[in-house]
Amino acid sequence: MSQIRSFIAIELSPSLRQHIEHIQNELKRGTTDVRWVRSEGIHLTLKFLGAIDEERVAEIGDALEECLADTTIFTLSVGSLGAFPNREHPKVIWLDIEDERGVLQQVQQTIDRKLTRLGFTAEKRTFSPHLTLGRIKSPKGKRTVSQRLATMGECACGTFDVTEILLFKSDLKPSGAVHTKLKSFALRS
Repeated sequence: MSQIRSFIAIELSPSLRQHIEHIQNELKRGTTDVRWVRSEGIHLTLKFLGAIDEERVAEIGDALEECLADTTIFTLSVGSLGAFPNREHPKVIWLDIEDERGVLQQVQQTIDRKLTRLGFTAEKRTFSPHLTLGRIKSPKGKRTVSQRLATMGECACGTFDVTEILLFKSDLKPSGAVHTKLKSFALRS
């Protein structure tokens, strides 16, 4: 049985990716030892499935189709820069996703519940929608990153419409993860 590493996510528009690249370039100046996520690899993860048997893709697809059947297109905003665990001691640099109507939270919870019934582990952590920009590999340059995060803080990348949810396959390569779309689930107009 062949296994694939997979996740469910929302893809970003090319214009939003371009804006994020600009933010990353600003953050890169003077920083070292950060592994930056390539802009084409940035997405909004709703659920990480891990290694699954390839034969389960159809079953997962059917479950997603069922739980997204009544979901209509919705709008999200890309907000401020932040870091896990915090801006003073950054390990992961990210952009916040804001969802005024709470649709994203409902979609994520519905997907999590549905896939839990299929045997996937339920999320234990509270869903914190964000776009990962980079991961700090060592303390070298952390202070510079903290200072840049403080000065760039509110970068307001704008809004984007979520028109589909995707099931991705992820292949880990030395140059970074390569994501391949397995299935797409269009939301209603």
